[in-house]
Amino acid sequence: MSRATRILELLLRLEAKARFSVDELAEEFGVSRRTMQRDLLALSEMGVPLASRPGPGGGYSLIRDRRLLPLSLTVDEALGMLISYEGFLRYAQSPFSEQNLSAVTRLRAALPAETVQELDRLRRHVAIISRPPRTDVPFLPDLLQAALDGVHLRIDYDGRSGHSTRVIFPFGLFASDGYWYCACHDDKRDRNLSLRVDRILTLERVEGFERPEHISLDNWFDIVEHDDGSGLPLRIRVTRRGLKNFNLRALFDDIRETSSGGVIEGNIPASEVTWFAAQLLPVGTEAIVESPEELIVAIKEQVEAILGAYG
Repeated sequence: MSRATRILELLLRLEAKARFSVDELAEEFGVSRRTMQRDLLALSEMGVPLASRPGPGGGYSLIRDRRLLPLSLTVDEALGMLISYEGFLRYAQSPFSEQNLSAVTRLRAALPAETVQELDRLRRHVAIISRPPRTDVPFLPDLLQAALDGVHLRIDYDGRSGHSTRVIFPFGLFASDGYWYCACHDDKRDRNLSLRVDRILTLERVEGFERPEHISLDNWFDIVEHDDGSGLPLRIRVTRRGLKNFNLRALFDDIRETSSGGVIEGNIPASEVTWFAAQLLPVGTEAIVESPEELIVAIKEQVEAILGAYG
C-alpha cells in the first residue's frame, strides 16, 4: 500500500473510531510506530482535526464537531470522483476493481445524507457511455507485480503478425479504448512496445537479463513507438471537413493544418498496415493516403472485398 493510499484509508477509518492509539493503528496498517506518527502528523498538517491526550488510557481522537469528507469535498468534486471510479470499473477486469468498488462505497458512506441525495440527483443526469470489449486478461495482476518487482518475463504472445515467444521487462500497465496494455521493453528486439494483455497466452519470470532504464508511463506516448514492426513513412492529405473528424483525431495525435485542410506525417509499423487501413476506411475521402504504398494497397483491397461481398 502506497503512503498516499494509506493516508486516505487512515482518514476514512478515523471517522469510525471514537479513540485510537498510535500502536493500534500501526499494527492495523502493518507499519512501524514511527511511520504511523508521521502519517498522523501529515493528516494534522492537512487540516484534519485531531486531539491528543497523554498518559494511561490516552491517545488520539477526532474532534467531532467537524466531518472530514464533507468539508474536503464539494458535491461536484464527489461526483467527479465517483464517475472516475465508475469509468475505471467498466473495464472487464482491473487490478484495482475490488479496491475501487470499496472506495466508492466508503466515499458514499462518509458523506452526509443531504449530500448523497444531491449527488444521486446529479448522477441521474451524468453518465459515462462506453462498451469496452469483454476480454479475458488473467495475467493482469502478474504483470503489475512484475513491474513493481522490476523483473523480466518470458511470454507467449498472439499478435497480429502471429504467435511469438518474447522476453519482456514490464514498466507498467495502461488502459485504452477498452483494452489493457503492457508498456514494456522487448529484450530480443531491443525496443519499447505496447502489448495487448489479452493476447498474452503464458507468462513466467526469468533471470539473467539486463534491466533497461525505467520509462515513466506519463511520458510513454511521447517517446515510444507502439509496435514491434519496422516503421513506414506516412503522409495523408486531410480535407477541411476531415480536420473535424473525431476518429481521425483519435487515430493521429498531430494533424498539421494547411490552407486547404491538413497533413498527417509520421511513421507507422509495417505489421500494422492492415489495421490502419481498416481505421481509415470509414473516414472515406476526408483523408487521402499518399504514402506508404503498402497502406494504399491495403485500403484498395478492403474496398474491393466490400464491393465483392455486395455483388
